[in-house]
Amino acid sequence: MKVVESRIDNELIDRCLRGDQTAWQALVIRYERLVYSVALTLCREADDASDVFQQVWMELYQRLSDLRRVEALPAWLITVTRRHASKMIRSRTASEPLDDDLPDVRQQLSHIEREHALERALEQLPHRCRMLIDLLYFNTEEPSYSEIAEKVGMPVASIGPTRGRCLEKLRKILG
Repeated sequence: MKVVESRIDNELIDRCLRGDQTAWQALVIRYERLVYSVALTLCREADDASDVFQQVWMELYQRLSDLRRVEALPAWLITVTRRHASKMIRSRTASEPLDDDLPDVRQQLSHIEREHALERALEQLPHRCRMLIDLLYFNTEEPSYSEIAEKVGMPVASIGPTRGRCLEKLRKILG
């Protein structure tokens, strides 16, 4: 986790510990996709994943003051989510072995962690870069360069060089 991310999380956690509900909501929103993605990957049933999601946030709420390293929060959330999901699966399937699908699950969890890191890095980019990257790489409508130029407010010929600069900024943020 980068310094900016750590600072944001530190501030949110400090405010949460002082009882600030708005900060708690912001912390949950910040990490809800990460927790739910891991829970859904492991549980497969949306209701079970929702139960695990709730359990994870309850545990964080109860143990927030024990968190020693804020940088470890995403890894802590993943670990706790995996633990609660495993309990859920064991309670549903009695004594069936869980290790059969672990290579695929580990790969999916690694993918979720990378997506989370990318989301956090994209948030640190200037608005224009975020908008350009979103239009070029994440927009399902696949707009043309002329449509992108109009939306971003730049000449078509500037899209390529600007994209290069934005991607370089993103690489630096990701380390």
